[in-house]
Amino acid sequence: MKNDFINELGHIGFTARMKRISDLLLYSAIDHYKQSGLGIEPNWHLIFLILKEEKALTVTEIAARLRFSHPAIIKIVRKMEEEGFLERSTDASDSRKQLISLSKKAIRKMPVFEKEWSDIEIVIKELISDDFLADLDRLEQKLGEKNFSERYRQAHPAYEVRNAKPEEFEEIGALMVRVYSQLEGFPNASDQPEYYRMLAQIGELTKKPETELLVAVSPQGKIDGAVVYFSDMKYYGSGGTATKEKNASGFRLLAVDHDARGRGVGKLLSRECIRRSTEKKHQQMVIHSTKAMKIAWKMYEKLGFKRSEDLDFMQEKLPVFGFRLQLQ
Repeated sequence: MKNDFINELGHIGFTARMKRISDLLLYSAIDHYKQSGLGIEPNWHLIFLILKEEKALTVTEIAARLRFSHPAIIKIVRKMEEEGFLERSTDASDSRKQLISLSKKAIRKMPVFEKEWSDIEIVIKELISDDFLADLDRLEQKLGEKNFSERYRQAHPAYEVRNAKPEEFEEIGALMVRVYSQLEGFPNASDQPEYYRMLAQIGELTKKPETELLVAVSPQGKIDGAVVYFSDMKYYGSGGTATKEKNASGFRLLAVDHDARGRGVGKLLSRECIRRSTEKKHQQMVIHSTKAMKIAWKMYEKLGFKRSEDLDFMQEKLPVFGFRLQLQ
């Protein structure tokens, strides 16, 4: 028999392992309750017991006390109401609030239910030690103080997106040349020397009005990506009709270092350009791409860009394809 793959994953398989254990216990509990004929389901005991203690609570208060989602509590409460175990009443101090309380039927059957839950607890104690419960307490406390996402961001600081500094222009130019020369199917420097000269001297573009060179800098201080943002399309510098677009921004020459692929650097830079365009209350954003960069098309489409054939043009022998993102 093969080894348990999830167990072998160790810590990285923790959430999957907890889900598997939870499902195993839940489904076996559902089967048990069906066979018992008590007419209740797993997790209902939480509502029974908290209302026995508190007498009456709103759905929101129950959700807060149990730390369950509001929709999850609504679902359980509705089922219990259908079985006649719960009643609703209006809060005397606030007519907008609906209080949930145990019905006479529930109160009458509580001794039977509590005997059942006591027997179930004996079985659970055979499966789970007090030390395990203590570990769960510590885990919940730690997640309450700082959730997984916050802990990850603290351990792996995010990229900084900012305007490039003049002393970085040469490094960014080298990055641009390296990235574009490695694109399969894209013209090389001997085919389009002027284009590659522009890439190498990318900082020169910032001398144009409304033109910014943006970079994505890793927590280690390495420039892993760059893009040129134009807040006025007349400085965009492409072929075709793009430079005639009004009330629009654009970006060109997006480049991500090969070693940084898969980290969302391209999307981060694209979103920053969109953010700046939105701040300027522009109606649209214009970009171009080629078939050699088709891997980026999916990213653009997910960001909301749509193909716009009226923006297409030929860069010497290279077809260049236009995209638009409507911002308003």
